[in-house]
Amino acid sequence: MNLENIWLLIHLMTFVYWVGADLGVFYSARLVVNPNYSFATRLSILNVLSWIDMIPRYMLLLTFPVGLILSYFLDLVPQNKFILFLVFAFFITWIVLVFKIHKAEGTKSGLKMARLDLYLRIVFIIILLVLCVSSFTINFPFKSDWLIIKVLLFTCTILCGIGIRITFKPFVEAFKDLSINGTSDIIEEKMKRSLNHAVPFVLGIWFFSGVAAFIGLSHERLF
Repeated sequence: MNLENIWLLIHLMTFVYWVGADLGVFYSARLVVNPNYSFATRLSILNVLSWIDMIPRYMLLLTFPVGLILSYFLDLVPQNKFILFLVFAFFITWIVLVFKIHKAEGTKSGLKMARLDLYLRIVFIIILLVLCVSSFTINFPFKSDWLIIKVLLFTCTILCGIGIRITFKPFVEAFKDLSINGTSDIIEEKMKRSLNHAVPFVLGIWFFSGVAAFIGLSHERLF
């Protein structure tokens, strides 16, 4: 196995762990909103869910730099190793930030870091869109149409992730009320409604990432 194939394997593994763990998170969330479970049981499930949820968060951030390195081997991006190093170093730093957010969850510093993470994602989306438009018009920095489409699909998954974060916020607030005041029809309904609103974005991540993976594996026949 040569170096290119190793990076291809790593790229595929980021997809597998990303979507696979996401399925676990989605199923666990359904258990948390089940009022037939005791609060202690639901809290235990939520704690497990929060740890599992870190895996797709890390994999999402790893997908782009790993894919960029693979594109470098395929000569689909500028052949500049220094840029690759900077991009990889930036995303490793970002992953460390996400780890710290999880450790500081519920604190003021955690909220500030989470806000920074959200701003970074918005900026990242804008940068990716600009790069894709530039690649379509002047063939730079991405040199292949299928790669541009993959990047656009990846951008859509990031947008879906932000959508989940927004729609899931009432769920977190309702669960805090549940821990303080106990269950009520209003609290239970608020959690279920928040989870249901997040479903389209979850399905969007699975769809866009699945299509991107299909294009990546089939581009020689499709394009």
